Amino acid sequence: MTRITLAAVLSLAISSSAFAQAKKPEIPADIPEKPTLTVPTGTYQIAWLTLDNAASKVKNAVPNLRLFLALRDGKPTQAWVLGNRLPSLEAVDRNTLNDVLVDNLAGTSTNASILLRITGRGGIVAIRTLKLELTHNADQLTGTWTLLDADKPAATGPLTGTIKSETELAKTDSIAKGQDWPSFYGTVSAHRGADPLKPMIDVLAQAKPLWRSEVKMFTGWGNGADSRYRGVAGLGRLCGGSSSPIAADGIIYQYHYIPSGDGELDDAAKEVIAKFADHAPAKDEMTRYYSKRADVVVNAIDGATGKTLWQSTWPRKQGNYQTHKWRGLNHTPSIANGTLVVSDYSWGLHAFNAKTGELKWTRGGNGPVVSNQGSIGPVISGDTVVWVTGQKTFGLDLATGKERWTAPGGTGARRMVIDNNERILLTGEKLTILDPANGAALASADYPGGFDNKGRKELGRGLYANLLTDGPYIISFETNRLPDVKDGVGTVFAFKVTDGGKKIEPAWRHDAALPMEDGHIGFTIASNKVFTAFQKGGAFAIDLHTGKTFKNIPEMTAHSNPIFVSVGNRIFWQPECQHGDQKIQLIDADTFTPLGANWDPPHNDTTAYGEMPIANVIVDGRLILRAMDGLHAYDLRK
Repeated sequence: MTRITLAAVLSLAISSSAFAQAKKPEIPADIPEKPTLTVPTGTYQIAWLTLDNAASKVKNAVPNLRLFLALRDGKPTQAWVLGNRLPSLEAVDRNTLNDVLVDNLAGTSTNASILLRITGRGGIVAIRTLKLELTHNADQLTGTWTLLDADKPAATGPLTGTIKSETELAKTDSIAKGQDWPSFYGTVSAHRGADPLKPMIDVLAQAKPLWRSEVKMFTGWGNGADSRYRGVAGLGRLCGGSSSPIAADGIIYQYHYIPSGDGELDDAAKEVIAKFADHAPAKDEMTRYYSKRADVVVNAIDGATGKTLWQSTWPRKQGNYQTHKWRGLNHTPSIANGTLVVSDYSWGLHAFNAKTGELKWTRGGNGPVVSNQGSIGPVISGDTVVWVTGQKTFGLDLATGKERWTAPGGTGARRMVIDNNERILLTGEKLTILDPANGAALASADYPGGFDNKGRKELGRGLYANLLTDGPYIISFETNRLPDVKDGVGTVFAFKVTDGGKKIEPAWRHDAALPMEDGHIGFTIASNKVFTAFQKGGAFAIDLHTGKTFKNIPEMTAHSNPIFVSVGNRIFWQPECQHGDQKIQLIDADTFTPLGANWDPPHNDTTAYGEMPIANVIVDGRLILRAMDGLHAYDLRK
């Protein structure tokens, strides 16, 4: 398997303003100077409906169906079929019937129409139209539903439900102040969020679906289209990158991209596109697969309802990249002091007013997307944006984007708070503490472990997205090779930063050296413990201060690109984040005890691929998950 290596990252030529290629990239002359800002207006409502299918004569039919319907100014704007089931179809395994995609909505709050595309492993299984006849009595809904196959009814039945305004939903579902997830790593750099204000459920099967985002997004790498099977782009699998959502001040932010539709089509491409000629949305997605460029899109989404607050669209600002196997980092935004900073896959860096969406400043970008070459994203420390671009690290003024200082490059950066001092940890072959005010190097230490790779020392994947910090501690794993272990063995270690950031010293090295699938493991730090899991040997809770094993669960094994995140005494573990299937295990952090079974969320799944997973975000008892077609929110409050 091809690896992204430190040598590969550092070999890239990086200018002071952009990610530059050895060969000068072709940059279109017609890229607009600034993005287009859209601020939707109109009243927003959410309806939850139960479609009764008791009268169905279809074998193993779904007895009833839960449906989410969002309306803006009384017109349907988004829908979500829970569990990817339709009443007229036999209930089958999700590996056979993959996804139910919403392709169009029309009508009113009393007579709505939803165009659905049902896809399977081999192609489009069916196209159906769901008709809803709704009668309103205050916030109660009754009526009938009809599922049409072409123009013929395939199933019908009664429905009931409720409808609520955004004003009503704000009273019960607004995210409280201070309940933020401002970067990929949570509140600081431990894959941990703010402690929840209310008790949370003990079993994820009890999670209550709240909303699907009004904005549609394209899928992550894990189930994306690829040159080997490009035809799946017409099955809802056109890639939009694998950036993670973040949250601040009750708003969820998401960067993604939309292929611009500017491709040059040869006969082979036209032949693939022609297979979807009978369904315009699928044909459009298949056509966009061949785009050269992509629109950089940033959305601000209301945390209570999922409605779009603003959308910034920068036409053709980055290259289009379509793959299933992206073995690189995924550009994820950061937010602080009312400024949202976003990096894109062409290494552009853009700052927005987080409330209004107005562009404050921008630098770089415009080029193509280079295979596997991504970034964790910008890091904000105080009023400084730290931007690591391989050979150089830049300290930029948060308000203006002006360059304050430069330092050597690396694989990424983490925000640390040491003795009440803001510090930046620069990762790479050396772990270096920087003063974010001026970029001065205060301390450094060599990254441990490593193995010989054709005469060159390789340090493995621990110095990329997996590395965490908590207080003075730096947590990651060293990689060593054994003859009979394909991807090497990992050993968890800790460094401790002292004297206000002027010293980095080894704190402990865990006593287990265990195999890792695809060469890496994930972490979270909670309840003064480090939590991780291996391909063999299982999951561990390790004392943060001593490195001693608190508990080992041998049967709880990790797979490709796993992620742990935590809030309070709850851990959310996704043991596999590489092949498009989302399953999440809830764990008690105090006792390191699994709570319930692995949970399969009832939406169209997605994941990233190698190196950096999509973060699952928890704020104020709400779980925000990036799905194949947008964001989905679940209520975890008891």
